Amino acid sequence: MTQPVRPNPAALADATLLRSGQPRMANNRAVDVERIVREFCKIEPWFVPDLDLGGKPLLGLFSPTLNAIMVDSRQILVRQRFTLAHEIGHVQLEHGHGNAVSLFETADPEVFACTEDDESLNTMDEARAESKAWLRKVKEIRANKFAAHLLMPEGLVRDVWREEHGDPDRVAHALMVSKEALGYRLQALNLK
Repeated sequence: MTQPVRPNPAALADATLLRSGQPRMANNRAVDVERIVREFCKIEPWFVPDLDLGGKPLLGLFSPTLNAIMVDSRQILVRQRFTLAHEIGHVQLEHGHGNAVSLFETADPEVFACTEDDESLNTMDEARAESKAWLRKVKEIRANKFAAHLLMPEGLVRDVWREEHGDPDRVAHALMVSKEALGYRLQALNLK
């Protein structure tokens, strides 16, 4: 059995931005991830308080059956935005939405329920997780990598970094991302 070709999360995020028209929020800097979900992915985002599955609190959930991404509405805005982008990563990477090649063959649609631990996985941990055959963790790390690239594309980060004179707080605010997520992205781009 041949292994399916795994799409590169960063390249897929870039392609998603390009195909969706790179929508921006009102500040004309931050990526409008909700618009990408609604208009490009044709998925309805649901903002749900107390989101859980079987008593386990969740940040987000993608259900192919409902064609919905659910996000815990009690989280701060930057976390909700990252969760939406993370779930789009699952849609693109595991479900072959658009031109993506599906990562994993599944007989039944898979529901991705993402906890805070899942979204805290460092995007640089992918090789280590694969070597330990942690398939679920690999999926979560790849979705995090997709989300980071979707919300913080390299060119945009570099432009805002320059405009804000290298002030991480102002860059995070302008891009509407957490300081932690921006920190990882700056490190990957050798800007920190």
